[in-house]
Amino acid sequence: MARLSPALAFTLLLLAATASGGAAQPSLPGHRSAASRIPLGPATTPPSGDTTGYWQQRADYTIVATLDEPMGGIHATGSLRYVNQSPDTLRELWVHQHLNAFRPASRWAASDKREGRDRFGALRDPDYAYERFTSAPSVSGRPMSIDYPLAPDSTVARLALPSALAPGDSVDVSFAWDARLSTVPRRQGRRGRSFDFAQWYPKVAVYDRAGWHPNALVPAGEFYGEFGTFDVTVVLADDQVVAATGVPVSGDPGWARVAANATPSPRLAANAYGTAPPAARVATTRGSRAVRWIARNVHHFAWSTSPGFRYEGTTLVRPPSQSWRFPIWDTISVHVLYRADAEADCATVGTTRSGRVACVSNSLTQWQNGRAVQHGVAALRWLEELYGDYPYPQLTIVKRLDGGGTEYPMFVGNGSASLGLTMHEVGHIYSYGILANNEWQSGWLDEGLTSYQTSLQQSESRVLLAARLALAGDRDPAAPADTALARQRERLDATAASQIAEVRKGLAEPMGTRADAFTTFDSYNTAVYNRASSMYQALHDVMGEEDFQTFLREYFAQWQFRHVDRWAMQRTAERTGGVSLEWFFDQWVHRTGTIDYAMRQPVVTSEVVDGVTGYLVSVQLVRVGSYRHPMPIGVRTASGWTVVRGNPESDTERVQIRVNELPNAVWLDPFGSTEALSARFYRLPLVQRRAAGR
Repeated sequence: MARLSPALAFTLLLLAATASGGAAQPSLPGHRSAASRIPLGPATTPPSGDTTGYWQQRADYTIVATLDEPMGGIHATGSLRYVNQSPDTLRELWVHQHLNAFRPASRWAASDKREGRDRFGALRDPDYAYERFTSAPSVSGRPMSIDYPLAPDSTVARLALPSALAPGDSVDVSFAWDARLSTVPRRQGRRGRSFDFAQWYPKVAVYDRAGWHPNALVPAGEFYGEFGTFDVTVVLADDQVVAATGVPVSGDPGWARVAANATPSPRLAANAYGTAPPAARVATTRGSRAVRWIARNVHHFAWSTSPGFRYEGTTLVRPPSQSWRFPIWDTISVHVLYRADAEADCATVGTTRSGRVACVSNSLTQWQNGRAVQHGVAALRWLEELYGDYPYPQLTIVKRLDGGGTEYPMFVGNGSASLGLTMHEVGHIYSYGILANNEWQSGWLDEGLTSYQTSLQQSESRVLLAARLALAGDRDPAAPADTALARQRERLDATAASQIAEVRKGLAEPMGTRADAFTTFDSYNTAVYNRASSMYQALHDVMGEEDFQTFLREYFAQWQFRHVDRWAMQRTAERTGGVSLEWFFDQWVHRTGTIDYAMRQPVVTSEVVDGVTGYLVSVQLVRVGSYRHPMPIGVRTASGWTVVRGNPESDTERVQIRVNELPNAVWLDPFGSTEALSARFYRLPLVQRRAAGR
């Protein structure tokens, strides 16, 4: 029997899925019309509210991928060992073939067209991406039936198991596939002989307490993966330089050959995981070589290769700060690969001369002479202070073809080398890579937190600014003598004003909305990045500095290498602070709104206690916005400010502040720790009304 070409076999498979009729197609879990736009209950957190009773599936991959440069992709074979650690019997596996998003007829292309973008819908062969099975996946030689329920979109496939998979059992699935990258980069991409591989293999969907989570890859929403071990061998030309998730345990990645002057010999950390299991059989041809990588406790494997890479690296040495559930290395290898052939690379971009000059700068001068390496080290040091010890043996940062940046476990692809971008993307290795949320359903859990932790590192947080203003001791903290503080407050107020305007115009959507249910991609981004960052800023203010820092470290210690949801985060914060925060997460996740309070009817009286005269200031605090908050109220005396907070669960209350000196003013949120810009209208003078003695 003649063997069908992969392209023809794939086309026939899609046609069969489409022609099979609605009755023969499986329903897509989580996509029914009744599916909740915002989760009403936990998907991973057990009823205990902590990790007692927690479970997650396991997915271990062994892959051999051969780079085919003329084709623009790879030919691959591999196996998935899937361990059912759930209490349920499974009769199917759902897998993602995400590269099929970057081609015509995908749901991604349709979403682009609907919102006026044109990236992949108009691409023609050979420019679009794909991932195609070259033979049917099999279990012990028995082919599995395949359905594409969203055809012609082919980013989601259902594989029927030959026999039921009982709790505690495992199954080994064999795959053979081709994967091609698109010439228009979006996380993945190819240009000349440079290739960025992301979401390039049959990635099993997550099965948790809420069931399966297969979803078509669209611009709004990203990923959700099962943890496991990846054993990946790539076969490529001898002059290619390659970087990847994990550590190279055999073969030469090519770094020493292209190391910049004064760069120490690359520390591969090849023995980080001890003795590697026997390698898969790999055939190489003259002029090619095989490089094998191993990565543990990761839920994705990404890699990039180019003969134009230049290497710089260093090591971060520090003893683990405490004992953890998983191994911690005292020495971390930090690898950076940027484009030595930046001028040739940028000449193909087709921009103006000034654009090419900027491209070269981003591709070369921002990266070299240790700048990008030091940004990586600075990010690791900061994140270890914030959360805890980095639990991987290495960090790799590469100059990718796409702009912006995208994170993967142990591996970051950045379009530029700024400290802010590096801090954000390496930060995602913690909040998404290690604390692994469902980005498709709750992107605010990682994008918002990572945005806020980046602002903390850059001192662009209202809470930190308020602390500095309090220490400055200005009579008018709204107009500090320190011009740098004044400019910072202006910037933060402008950001807050923009977000408040979106809410008041009715343009904002709840950040907890399922990604594919947002009105537009812009609305999604605004919610899960900007408004979510504001939520963490508000949580910081609610909890206070010490409790907030403890909360982040406890969250990391308890949930590292596990799937997290809103309730995992909320319960950790509640245990840390000793109070319920249901009201806080409900309003921020389920609704849009603003923090807005009014302060009225100030009264000041004097009182004598044990022969000492003091003063009691009493004001009425009224919630006028939709969000609750423990609103700060400050009373000024000659010696400075005394600040107390209202009860967030009271709509109207009488707040009392005692001071030892004659007060002259009472302000709402005097140091601007909240985004309640209307607080500036409640800066009231005080007049003593009457005296009282006792």
